Amino acid sequence: MSEHSLRYIENGSFFNRMDALSKLLWALLVILTTFQLESNLARAIMLAAVIFVMIALARVPLKTVLQATPIILIMGSLLFFVHLFTAPSAETVTIAGMDFGKEGFDKGLQYFFRITIMVLASFILIWTTDIRDLMVGLVSIGMPYRYAFTVFMALRFLPVVQQEVDAVKAAHAIRGRASRSPLQHRFRLWQRYMFTVIVNGLRKAENTALAIESRGFGAYPDRTFVKEFRWSKTGIALLLVFAAFAVWLILWGKNRAL
Repeated sequence: MSEHSLRYIENGSFFNRMDALSKLLWALLVILTTFQLESNLARAIMLAAVIFVMIALARVPLKTVLQATPIILIMGSLLFFVHLFTAPSAETVTIAGMDFGKEGFDKGLQYFFRITIMVLASFILIWTTDIRDLMVGLVSIGMPYRYAFTVFMALRFLPVVQQEVDAVKAAHAIRGRASRSPLQHRFRLWQRYMFTVIVNGLRKAENTALAIESRGFGAYPDRTFVKEFRWSKTGIALLLVFAAFAVWLILWGKNRAL
């Protein structure tokens, strides 16, 4: 089995047994709710709830979480430090003996929570969802199957791209000990990584397009599927519980801000 952090994990968990559309709607609900919250404490509670779902309901292996942690945290952390050091502030807050602007700190936390929750919820969807089921679900609610197949291909290529990056990194590490190289040399190596990955990605995209065209994909207005889509009771229950939780969290955050 693949050890990549973007792979689908079939472990019989509560999330695995749910239908794909419920998981997609859950992720969208979490993201939209997070952007409506008005305090960092409320956003922290939402992040804790998403982590609880990942550990208790999705049962994502710890190794997979650790592999994906840099991707999950990097963008939110960058935005946090950018606002921490650049946003004008009238008040200061002391962290580890250093003074920082309070407004910049709060603004940075806001972006950190938003981006981190959005990425983590998306990863939970990827980890627990067979993308074929998601494609069938999207078609069942009226999306043209050509567009649903586009979503399928986009998600399918994520682990493929990651495998390409790992393969190129391993090849360079064997030849030149990239991990011990000077910073300038490592930057040049990353340029080579990107060039190789882009070229290989374009080649795979071209081969995929030829395969689709040779099979007559899109020649008919409708398409049948071997596996039919059905809404699951557990998925609907999760959506109702999280919708109630989202409403409570938004109202609680507004009342706390007053």
